[in-house]
Amino acid sequence: MTQNESTQTGMKKLFTTSSIATGGRNGDVYLGEQKLHLKTRPAHSKREGTDPEEMFGAGYAACYLSALGEVGRRMGVDTTQAQAQAYVSLYAKSELEYVLGVELHVYVPGQSEEKTQELLELAHRACPYSNATRGNIKVKLVTLTEPLV
Repeated sequence: MTQNESTQTGMKKLFTTSSIATGGRNGDVYLGEQKLHLKTRPAHSKREGTDPEEMFGAGYAACYLSALGEVGRRMGVDTTQAQAQAYVSLYAKSELEYVLGVELHVYVPGQSEEKTQELLELAHRACPYSNATRGNIKVKLVTLTEPLV
């Protein structure tokens, strides 16, 4: 199958991107068309670089905020100053089986905790990362009352 073929029948493909990895957790990744280069390292290593769970968390948090923005626009709620922090945990299910867990901590200024939680749940249904992981990993949504940065 080529990169232009759709693997999802009945859906309109919006775009495709790619990344290159070499060396696993002790290597390099090159992200997207710009080939942004990052060194990879094992989790908690003192080496310079990032680990796959950090990259997954960054992607999830950014994607989730985009979904939150879409939900906010549809509901007439300004989410442009929202912030998200993804905590990604790696678990050993067995000797050769590993799984992820995610906690998304989200701050939406100017909203009650109840309204924020409603927005978070709707964004969780819309987010492509949430849809990709639903039923596969546990994702916990946490409403924050103070900004992250």
